[in-house]
Amino acid sequence: MMRLSECQKTLIPQIESGLQAFFNAQDFGSSALLKEMLAFHMGWLDASGRGKRLRPLITLLCTAALGGEVQSGLPAALAVEFLHNFTLIHDDIEDRSPIRHGRETIWKRWGEAQAINAGDALFSIAQLALLDLAQTVSPSTAVKAGRQFNQTCLRLTRGQHLDIAFETAQDISVDAYLDMIQGKTGALIAFSAVVAGIIMEKSQGELDHLNAFGSNLGLAFQVQDDILGIWGDPGITGKSAASDLLSRKKTLPVLFGLKNSPEFLQSWSDRAVEPQRVVQMAALLEDCGAREFAIQKAQDHTAEAFKALETLFPGANQDNGPAQALLDLSHFLLMRRS
Repeated sequence: MMRLSECQKTLIPQIESGLQAFFNAQDFGSSALLKEMLAFHMGWLDASGRGKRLRPLITLLCTAALGGEVQSGLPAALAVEFLHNFTLIHDDIEDRSPIRHGRETIWKRWGEAQAINAGDALFSIAQLALLDLAQTVSPSTAVKAGRQFNQTCLRLTRGQHLDIAFETAQDISVDAYLDMIQGKTGALIAFSAVVAGIIMEKSQGELDHLNAFGSNLGLAFQVQDDILGIWGDPGITGKSAASDLLSRKKTLPVLFGLKNSPEFLQSWSDRAVEPQRVVQMAALLEDCGAREFAIQKAQDHTAEAFKALETLFPGANQDNGPAQALLDLSHFLLMRRS
């Protein structure tokens, strides 16, 4: 992982300073509290609440791997991260999630109405950040990136719509679930890669490979989250044991268990899941092969991501450190424990 860690040491500080500089340049007028709310959410008032900055890192690594200057992709990288955080604010409201990164969510601390407004502000900031591409690429390329960005926003909302609808749906297939997370999680990670190709004015075929890389990486990332949500170590994930079972989230292992384990189906249907029952329910899922199934799905999508990278950067070697770092990052996301 040395190549990845070296790239992170160089790129993450650029991402972080770029995010803060762009944010602080915005005019919040007399709405000092709005600025405080957003700074809190972004992790600038309490570093423990800061995200991994995974998506903008992908954008800059892809830009560099394709032979571009990191600075040319920075406006898009900032836009990706602002957009991601906008979705988190609204997701927390819609999911009634009181905690994120071990802290109160914005809606829990300041109320739903102000949280919705804060999310809207961050969406606008994301759009403004993307417009700065006009300073690093041609106007037509910037317009193409903007169109792709907003198509991604639509895909995100479609995925979130399905996620909410699934809460009350009685029969959800594995394919339907994968389609949902393709929008909710895969779409933005795919854009994080594709926008680098747009910036570098690559062919449609190359853009398709970048999309395949990002989409499959996003699917593997979400399925790994599903696995950790049931079998992750609470001391590492920061969540209670089998947190997804406690919240009755219909994740990939749960859907597999509902189809393939009558005992799990009965336990899930009986009543609200109680803390003392989650260990037994997690064991039922493991017994019916749900964990193995989810691990295989994550591996399959990771393999597809690797295949796309190999097509883009055949025989990538030390001369293309960013391409190697993308491979390292894919390995890391599959093996992560939090």
